[in-house]
Amino acid sequence: MIAAIASFFGIIIRLIYNLVNNNYFLSIILFTLLTKIILFPLSWMQIKSTEKIQKMQPKVQKITDKYKNDKQKQAEELSKLYSENKINPMGGCLPLLIQLPIILAMFAIVRQPLTYITQTPAEEIKSYTQEYLQKEDVSQTEINTNELIIAKEKNLIDMDVAFGINMGDVPSNIFSKDESKKPNPVSLLIPILTVVFSFVQTKITQKNSSMTEEQIEMQKSMNFTMPLISGIIVFSMPLALGVYWLFGNILQILQQLFISNKIKRDAEKETLALDKGGK
Repeated sequence: MIAAIASFFGIIIRLIYNLVNNNYFLSIILFTLLTKIILFPLSWMQIKSTEKIQKMQPKVQKITDKYKNDKQKQAEELSKLYSENKINPMGGCLPLLIQLPIILAMFAIVRQPLTYITQTPAEEIKSYTQEYLQKEDVSQTEINTNELIIAKEKNLIDMDVAFGINMGDVPSNIFSKDESKKPNPVSLLIPILTVVFSFVQTKITQKNSSMTEEQIEMQKSMNFTMPLISGIIVFSMPLALGVYWLFGNILQILQQLFISNKIKRDAEKETLALDKGGK
């Protein structure tokens, strides 16, 4: 399934790549923006659902405290509360579930751009690998492993950005003994900024969530571990994935702020209208 999604996304990235004069960096940026626009309705539903649950938090806390020793009854009462108020407590999970296969597909795309973006025939990629490794018998693992290197060296996809930065570079190779693999030190900014913006995103999400005090305490460690995990992944993957991840986080933050403020303004207008009606 992931391969099929990667193939589909690869075609879209290729179309964007052709439209922007073979600019791979801009292609990833525009593809990230496109996915956020498409997923915007789901994000809107997610945040609205979170806002509804937040308003119900006093009642939720009351039920939680009342039936803290009877988890089954607690679950039944919470389910009844959500049902009566037409709230889906799992509504906030859908966008996360949809984004997971997208991320996994991007893992494949940035490591195998010839397979998924240029749609180069398998036999041709194998031929490139045989030439690169200077041997006739090459395994599928060797083909997959060297595909990105071949795409860079033969310039089959223009991955150069500026200042010696290449979208195919892997930041972790800064410690490589092979000088040809070492990326520009500036590329380390991508994983660092990913950690920073991931942390900001988790804080904003938590601020607008309806978690209990116990859940908030549990979340504190996640506020640091999840951004660090994001940074480690981006550090060990081609920069193309880091750009996708970082720009996606920035867009998510802006989107979260926009929707939250819009919901808040609408609620204030509704309250004002009710007050005027009461008078």
